[in-house]
Formats: sequence, C-alpha cells, structure tokens
Amino acid sequence: MRAHALPYRQLNSLATWFLGTFALASGAVLLLSTGPSAAELRALAGEVLITSVGIAVLVNLANKRRDRQELTEAIGLRHDIERSGLLAVGADYLDLVDWDHQLSRTRALDVSCAWSTTWRGAHREELKRLVRRPGTRVRFFLPDHTDPACVDALSHRFHPVYTHHDVRAKVREALDDCLRLARTAPPGSVEIWACPAFRASTIYRMDDAMVVTQYHSQPDRQPVPTHAYRPGTPLYAFYERELAAIRDASKQVFP
Repeated sequence: MRAHALPYRQLNSLATWFLGTFALASGAVLLLSTGPSAAELRALAGEVLITSVGIAVLVNLANKRRDRQELTEAIGLRHDIERSGLLAVGADYLDLVDWDHQLSRTRALDVSCAWSTTWRGAHREELKRLVRRPGTRVRFFLPDHTDPACVDALSHRFHPVYTHHDVRAKVREALDDCLRLARTAPPGSVEIWACPAFRASTIYRMDDAMVVTQYHSQPDRQPVPTHAYRPGTPLYAFYERELAAIRDASKQVFP
C-alpha cells in the first residue's frame, strides 16, 4: 500500500521551503540592486553565513513542537497498525490478498458468508485443489434457508435487490455448489453448516490470514471495506471467536 505523507511532515516541509525561498529571493534582490565590489561581496558573504545560522536556529526552535507532533503521529499510527495485526485494507476483496497463494498453502479454511457467489466462482479451481489435498479441512457456514426468520432477516438486509424468494434461491445455490465441492474431496475434509443467525460481514479464515468484507445497503454492486489480519493478533482472535460463535449457533448439514 502506498504511504501518504503525514500532515505535520507536510507542514514542516512547507515551512522550510517557504522560509528558504523567501531568504534566497530577498538576498538576490538586495545583491542585484546595490552592485557591490569584491570587498563588499566578501563582507556580505560573512553576513549571510551569520544570518543563515541565526535563521536556522530560529526555524529549528519553531519546528520543535511540530517535530514532536510528527514523530508522535508516525509512531502512534504504526503502533496501532502493528498491534491490530492489519495486513491489508482496501475496497476490492478479490485483489486484497494473493488468494491463489493463500489457498495453495493453507491447511484449514473457514468461510462464513451469505452466499459468496463471486468469490466461489473466482476461486473454484483453487478450492477443488484445496479440498483434495491430504490433511486439509474446509468449513462453510451458510445461512439456514429453511429458517423463515433467517431468510426474512437477509431479505430485509439486501432489500430491494433480493426478495425472500431470491434469498432462499441464492442460499440454496450456494449450498448445492458447496455440496458438489465436498463430494470431490476425501470423506470428512469438508463440512457444511447452516446458521440462522444474522451476519454483518463475510469472513474467510486461512492459516496465514483472516479476510473480512463488509456488506452494503446500496442497490447496485459497490466496492466494500475489506480488511486482512495476521494470526496471533487481537483482531484475528476477535474474528476467530466470531466464527466459533457462528458454529455454536449452527447445525451441521454435511456430512
């Protein structure tokens, strides 16, 4: 991700450039207007050196507070990012992380979603290879399309794009697709769960990353806030607990 210049760094840079440009322009105007001799030039050079040092000291004193603010801002932001475990943030979950790389090396994958049609279609071949690798475990947590309250909540959540009938059909299609994938895998390596609880985001948990995408309320397809976190950090642990709570509220429908 591209690092943006910090506000206080910009202020310091602008102040330095302004003062330097002003001093240079003022000196040039004075020099050209007087037409000094060689002796006067030597004397002027000495005065410039003395004046420059004085100005530098004054600028340094004036900038000390802004320097402290800049340093505090930079260190604080970096500390927050490091502590949160943030790996990446963006608005395109399909490109936020290297999905091919992640799916090729993970041994455990959990997906909690409404239906995740686009993601499943984009990574169908990687998912097929993943479930066939010995020792892997994949779990899909889908809405319970047999629960009227669950379907009602989702239809309200995605209104007016999807009706009750659309929601039930989308979830049923996702379930059938996951079942087809599961039947190509060794027994017990793929689990499918149905959860009646309302969900506010899609969660993809892999060995090296937790990717979380938010839902939106706009009628057309929109970029959505997406975050990725590394294991062993507070936000990764939070979403692990979310997945555990979703599992506790779910019923296993396969195998």
